Formats: sequence, C-alpha cells, structure tokens
Amino acid sequence: MIRALAPLLLFCLVARVFAQNPPAPVPPAGTALPAAELPPAAEPKPEDFVYVAATSSDRIGRIMAPVFVNGVGPFAFIVDTGASSSVISPRVVNRLALKPDPARAKLLRGITGSEVVSTVSVDSITAGDIRLERNQLPVVEPRVFADADGIFGADAFARGCLYVDFIRATISILENGCPRVDDTWETIRAEMRFGGLPVVRAHVGRVPVLAIIDTGAERSLGNRALLAASGMEKMLDDPNTHRQVFAATSQAVFGHLLPSPAVRLGGIDVGNLHVVFGDFEVFRMWDAEKTPAIVIGMDVLGTSQAMMIDYRRRELRILPLGAKNAVRLRPRTTPTRLP
Repeated sequence: MIRALAPLLLFCLVARVFAQNPPAPVPPAGTALPAAELPPAAEPKPEDFVYVAATSSDRIGRIMAPVFVNGVGPFAFIVDTGASSSVISPRVVNRLALKPDPARAKLLRGITGSEVVSTVSVDSITAGDIRLERNQLPVVEPRVFADADGIFGADAFARGCLYVDFIRATISILENGCPRVDDTWETIRAEMRFGGLPVVRAHVGRVPVLAIIDTGAERSLGNRALLAASGMEKMLDDPNTHRQVFAATSQAVFGHLLPSPAVRLGGIDVGNLHVVFGDFEVFRMWDAEKTPAIVIGMDVLGTSQAMMIDYRRRELRILPLGAKNAVRLRPRTTPTRLP
C-alpha cells in the first residue's frame, strides 16, 4: 500500500506511434511470474550498437547514451529533453535485482495521462563524466523504449549543454555550457518550463505555435487548436489516418497522422512531415488547449546536421545540413562524449 505519494511530478514525454496494435508491454518490476514468462534481461549493448542516428526518408532518428547503473552496463538510455527525471525499465531492475519501494511511489505525468508508478533506489547512474548518486528512479514499462533500457532525463543534463552531432553520430553533455558557435548555426531563444522542458516559438506553415523540444518523441504531436488553425480538420474523416499513441504512462489514446505544413524553427524550414494531431493530456496539463501548440520530435530534430540545447543561456541551436560545423570543444571543459 502506498503510504505517501511523492510530490514530484515527472513530465515524461517519450512517445511512439503505432498504425496497428503495439508490442505487448513488459510487466512492471516486482510482478511474480513463472521463470519462462519473465521479461528478458537487459544485456550490455555490443560495441557497434547505434546510439545516435539521424532522421532519413525511411527511418526516424534517435538520441541514446550508454549508461552504467550501479556500475553495471552499458545500458542504452534514451536522452529525453522532454523528461524532467530519468527513469528505468523493469528489465534493468530485474537484472540488477533491485527492489521496488511502493511507499516511495511517484506520480508520472506524460503525453497521454498520469499514473502512480513504483520506484527503486539506485546508488549511481553514470554516463561519461556525468554521475547521479542516490536516486529514487521511477520504474516505467518499456512500451515506448524499443531497444532502450531507460530514459536519461533533464535531471542529468539540464544544468549545462546537450550537444548532438548526427553526422558524426556522437553526443556530448557539457557541464559548463555550450561552446560558442558562428552564424552558420540557427540560434533560437528558449524558455525552460514545465520542470525544465525547452520551449521555443515556432511556426507550422503560417501558424505561430508554442513548440516543446522533445528528443524522446519519435513523431511530432499537434493539438486540436493547431489542427483547426491549419485548416486540416476535414482530413479527420479518413480512417487510414488513425494512429494509436503510447507514452510513458499506461494510457493509450488515438490521434490522426496527417501531412503537415512545414515546421519553421528560426530560419530553418523542415518539410515533408506527418504530424500526429489529437486531444493529448499533455496540452491540458500545460494549459495549451486553446493555443496552437506542438511537441517537436525526432522527425524534425533528426533532420539537422547537429543540435545543441544550452540550458544556461536558454538557447536552442540547430546546424542545417550542408553547413560547416566548426565547433571545437575547449580542453578546459569536461564533456561527456558518448559514445
């Protein structure tokens, strides 16, 4: 029985979109099952495992990091700018023989709804030079993890700089802020809201929108207000547009995958997009039901050559494809360069 609900509200925005039924979820940690039905153990990833991948015509990109939990690993954690806290999957919990503490449950709030989840006590989470100690991590079913083992959230990197180079397939987390860049980078002012989520002003076609930058979402998600403002409501009659959206919580909702006008971030336009529009809980949670808003996912972010989120200067920086990347990390900084 839960004696007290931890007051921390976790905004975990990891989301996947399925045209048909999604994979069956793995039972939560602590569920008693016969040995033959236990979820597979999370094995350390091979040396050629792809942690960073760009978005292309036949795949949506991703950003992951090799992470050690209590000195064991590496496990592959999704780097999620839309999550205020790191979380761990049941298969890692089972592998490390961690014990969930129902008395220290937390309220997890995500794209599709909210739920109370159990937590486990973890001595350390390490990724390169970044180390979090004595954490109480929520245990989340891996319905959205694919081949990942957890989520590396803003509690790990939101004090400095997240730098992802899609061409070199590398990720760096800098503790002392981002390096300076020249004018080949598009720099966009950002606000850190909703527990540390980067929010920028953008456009979808000619419609100005509130845009949440979420590296944990595969596809971009739009609200009903944006759908109406874009004049695309008539497309909802096509049953082939229906998609089921799963996020970090157990609720699943349906949306409509529709061709979208180009997304403009600063001076960069990203076209040939399909955005999932729907009545998602996250927009109500942010009081953004009546204002056109969008969660910018990897279908947009992964089309760049590189991106930075400078949490100290409150900036989103994007390097367009074809531009020269002249950034050099200064020796005096302490990067977490992964892999």
